[in-house]
Amino acid sequence: MINYEISIIIPTFNRANFLKTCIDSCLAQTQKCEIIVCDHGSTDNTPGVAKSYGDKIKYVRRELDSGVHFCWLDGVLHAKNDFIHINYDDDWIGPTYIEECAKLISDNVGCVFTEVQLFDESNNEFGRTIFNLENQSGTFPIKKIKHFNLKYLTSPGAGVFRKQILLDSLFVGNIPFTKNHYHGVGPDILFSLMSTLNYSHYGFVNKPLAFFRVHENSITIDAQSNKTKSLKIKKAYEDAKIYFFIYKFISLFNIYNVAKLYYKIRKNFIKIKNNNND
Repeated sequence: MINYEISIIIPTFNRANFLKTCIDSCLAQTQKCEIIVCDHGSTDNTPGVAKSYGDKIKYVRRELDSGVHFCWLDGVLHAKNDFIHINYDDDWIGPTYIEECAKLISDNVGCVFTEVQLFDESNNEFGRTIFNLENQSGTFPIKKIKHFNLKYLTSPGAGVFRKQILLDSLFVGNIPFTKNHYHGVGPDILFSLMSTLNYSHYGFVNKPLAFFRVHENSITIDAQSNKTKSLKIKKAYEDAKIYFFIYKFISLFNIYNVAKLYYKIRKNFIKIKNNNND
């Protein structure tokens, strides 16, 4: 059995108050993993918090904040492993998260994700889980996650993805031909959607091993109380799904044409070969 190694990327910006909890949870993993904190332009004590860990983590800092996509991409480019978990700086993971996700990785698995539980910062208490799937932990046909991703969202904070898929999605940057941009919304859903293209299965751990913090400075929580922001998120996700289907159609069209060309060449080759034999 292959022991797949996983890198954890923590993109961060001005959340020194939450960052320590996030890093500590990554260092507490039962399976050793690479931890990269990628900081684009924080003006608070984020550098001090990160540097306090010494060589236990890799700290990447840019003085210029070029936006969330470039922060994610910068972190992924520094990762040495082929599988990556992106952990937002205000969230954290349970001690066995990496170990249990790694067990489900195989050549035919595009991504692995776990159940998520919300934590209400204002009340200091755990709330509901967000996926509530009936599946037991294991690997499942990718056609199920296709439906799942169109109905809900497999947040990057819940999943382990192949590095190449993240790079393909992040180099897209903002979804082409759209004006609906909102703090990284759009490309994040592509991570899980793109994982359905070339792999037959996905992995799911039916335990709440990822914990999402609900607080007033959370981008998604903030948007829930603002109709304009909520609409921007909705449209950004819609555009991401449209982009995915266009990408998928073009890919299938290209495969079809390549196959036609192959059989045409093969047919002519056999014809020439038969003529030479005569």
